[in-house]
Amino acid sequence: MAKFVVIEEPHATVRVPWDLPDDLAGDVHAQLSSKPFRSRLLAAVKQVVAGFPAQAGVRIHISR
Repeated sequence: MAKFVVIEEPHATVRVPWDLPDDLAGDVHAQLSSKPFRSRLLAAVKQVVAGFPAQAGVRIHISR
């Protein structure tokens, strides 16, 4: 039997302005894909979840 069950999968969409130059859009993409960004995003999500006692014990995974 599974130890955890997925009950919700919220997601965030990052939209850039249509007229953003390609090199800047590439920079945004690179930052969003970087390990430091993903680590900070995971830490931020865990901090938010920790503020809700009913969610004690849940596991958080950040994927692309």
